[in-house]
Amino acid sequence: MAHRTIAGPSEHLEVVKGSRFHAVVAPLEDVDEADAWIARLRAAEPDAGHVAWAWRWGAVQRWSDDGEPGGTAGRPMLEVLLKRDLDRVIAGVARVFGGVKLGAGGLARAYGGSLARALDAAPVLDVPDRRGFTLRAPFAEVDSVLRALADADVEHEPPAFDAGGVVVRGTVLASAAERIAAHVTTVTRGRGSWDWPGEDPR
Repeated sequence: MAHRTIAGPSEHLEVVKGSRFHAVVAPLEDVDEADAWIARLRAAEPDAGHVAWAWRWGAVQRWSDDGEPGGTAGRPMLEVLLKRDLDRVIAGVARVFGGVKLGAGGLARAYGGSLARALDAAPVLDVPDRRGFTLRAPFAEVDSVLRALADADVEHEPPAFDAGGVVVRGTVLASAAERIAAHVTTVTRGRGSWDWPGEDPR
């Protein structure tokens, strides 16, 4: 399992009948970062009358026309992301009005087109999906758990401890999650318990 995203930020600036369209696109590491990213773009474009945006993270999709006629800005931008099958990506286009109205079709072409050209300059990556986990085991199994995780090359935080024993949080490749869980279960003689809260945002 993998998702297609971009390697890093990219941007494109163009002028359409006097209006300036500044398109910026970047990887979205976490959905909680989206609002702050959009706010930074607004702050960087104080003269923009509209900052339309769109993002996709897995099954979650959001967009905004930011005051432009409905369906003429954010939605065309989202369609560009979907058409290119890009995931975990956020895009914004800041428009500084140039005095000439573009009409609904002209706006959709300008917003979607400027984003498409920003994406043309962004290298695409296929990234294996990861799953976050929390593993708990009795104190007696601490060495077995850590050795098993090291053998499986699992990324994890330093182990913590509570009244029940050791607690380890980390991520594994989604494609290897079941195999690794089975391995740890075997070496701990079934005394380890797993919680899989969902995919890691990376």
